[in-house]
Amino acid sequence: MAGRNQAQERIEALRALLQKYRHQYHVEDAPSVTDAEYDQLMHELEVLEQEYPEWASESSPTRTVGGEAAPEFSTVRFEKPVLSLGNLHSLDEYQDYAARVSQWLQGPADPLEWTMELKIDGLSVILDYADGRLVRAATRGDGAVGEDVTPNVREIPVIPERLTVPLTAQFRGEVYMPRSRFDEINRAREEQGLIPFANPRNAAAGSLRQLDPMVTRDRGLKAFIYEIRSLAGADRPDRQSRALEQIAAWGLPVEPHWRVAHTVEDVQQFIERFETHQVPLDFDIDGLVFKLDRVDWQDQLGATAKTPRWAMAYKFPPEEALTRVRDIVISVGRTGTLTPTAELEPVLLAGTRVSRASLHNEDILKELDVRIGDSVFVRKAGEIIPEVVRVETVLRPSNTRPFEFPSQCPACGGPVMRVPGESAHRCTAGLSCPAQLRESLIHFASRDAMDIEGMGEKTVDLLLASDLVASIADIYRLDAGRLLQLPRFATLSAEKLASAIEQSKNQPLARLIYGLGIRFVGERGALTLAEHYRTMKALESTGIDALLEVPDVGPRTAESVVQFFAAEVNRSIIAQLRELGVNMEQPAQEAVGPRPLGGQTFVLTGTLESMPRKSAEERLTALGARVASAVSQQTTAVIYGEKAGSKLQKAEQLGILRMNEQEFLAWLSNLPGNF
Repeated sequence: MAGRNQAQERIEALRALLQKYRHQYHVEDAPSVTDAEYDQLMHELEVLEQEYPEWASESSPTRTVGGEAAPEFSTVRFEKPVLSLGNLHSLDEYQDYAARVSQWLQGPADPLEWTMELKIDGLSVILDYADGRLVRAATRGDGAVGEDVTPNVREIPVIPERLTVPLTAQFRGEVYMPRSRFDEINRAREEQGLIPFANPRNAAAGSLRQLDPMVTRDRGLKAFIYEIRSLAGADRPDRQSRALEQIAAWGLPVEPHWRVAHTVEDVQQFIERFETHQVPLDFDIDGLVFKLDRVDWQDQLGATAKTPRWAMAYKFPPEEALTRVRDIVISVGRTGTLTPTAELEPVLLAGTRVSRASLHNEDILKELDVRIGDSVFVRKAGEIIPEVVRVETVLRPSNTRPFEFPSQCPACGGPVMRVPGESAHRCTAGLSCPAQLRESLIHFASRDAMDIEGMGEKTVDLLLASDLVASIADIYRLDAGRLLQLPRFATLSAEKLASAIEQSKNQPLARLIYGLGIRFVGERGALTLAEHYRTMKALESTGIDALLEVPDVGPRTAESVVQFFAAEVNRSIIAQLRELGVNMEQPAQEAVGPRPLGGQTFVLTGTLESMPRKSAEERLTALGARVASAVSQQTTAVIYGEKAGSKLQKAEQLGILRMNEQEFLAWLSNLPGNF
């Protein structure tokens, strides 16, 4: 019974939340969630209403369309409802839908054909023409009643005042703001001290619903028309594809990328083409639309109170998704940092299944107020690491409690402290903490550090479980005989790992410094220190003032380096590594080929297609350049790829040279040495 009561409570909460989001989207033009998030909530409500039909309601968002008309505009009542679309999220769902359509049509002899169109992310508009002249334009509203926005639509140049023929007809389309115009307007608004628009859809909706049509004119709106809703005195096209051709012939704007699909392969190729952004567009889309091409079959299938049965929207994998928090766990990193992580009910996000998301630290966890049992929105940060964005508190169960951060390390029970001025909590047990030792060993052996092939996470776990290592130095006390004690190790695998360990002794000092895991010292910082000091002894004995004179070494890094070498346990490990034959010097760098970029600084941002970022860094370094992580006045140029972020924006503000990947490669090819 408790489960039924919880279901009823959630149904009511979902209805209230969806109605609020609808009002924000359709009336206020200020949505607070993405379309994907809204669709997820709607889907959950649909499932619950099917499972508990006794709580069905005709006023539920699952049975009604859109929003209401704003009071500032006169209303337009439609003779037939303006419907919304159901959603598909994968090729499998499309195939299931196509199979259902075939069954509804009782297995037609002719194969199903679909008109595939882009789903423009704008504001729906209904246009009425009488004898070829525009007489009325309305927003969709709630599907039954819309807003009369005729004066404003007349200020959209692509919507003709007269058609090429004297038709009496009603059309449906989408008004949108081009992305280029959106960027121009926002730059101007920022210069004027005004709040920029959130996205082109909001900007388009707000521009179309202005009380002053001159404001609409200045916003540079455009439109695409995609449906003939009614047609008097002329034959109606018998296919959706022919309808699009006819609409264009009558002088109305039609989005040109539509295609007719004859096979599943056609559908798959169309999805991939736009899901992977192969086609540059100056407008936003929020998916695709598949419409049964034959109009007589459309008429045969009809519609529900909310959606046509002959058409579906295809939504791309969401960048944000809604799910529930099953648990909050604390992990301990190699530097002792305690990181809270949300264990989630698995959810599809940006094409992959996600079941864990970072909560970063106690401050962010408290700010978000994430609790076990909460419904949360998650996204992929930089398309890689899932993170919790926010909690939907309206859906919060009544029995949740705020999460308490531990005062003892969950791995070793040691005391946890928070360093003043930092957000991180740290276990103070150091390498006596098994979690820190494990992560330190994995890092030390990793490819970018000492590069000990065959010593990954599983091998480290076996070494720890067998008590063969208690510190980094113990790695070099291993031989094939001792490695044979490990489960699943045979003579060949033991000898191979022993050989990799022996070879790693010859790695340059920069690799060793990075492998030691000194806080705030990454690969680039380790190389800088190694090339400046040349030997481990020189680095061990340096002070903060001397470190601050090293290029790219700031106060935080300098203090961390000095603290690391001041610790007796660390000095002991380095002494043992020296005795065990590990190299402690940085070889002199040989000048290979021309170095035309000496003294120049470059920054890389975004994802490069033709090479990993690391390869690009190596090519620049080989030419004498310095590669920095942040943009400053001293930056020579910024190289950017897909999804470049704030670094590119800062470079633009500072007037620094910017090159995309193709320009970068062409530029490299013209340098001495033909890199």
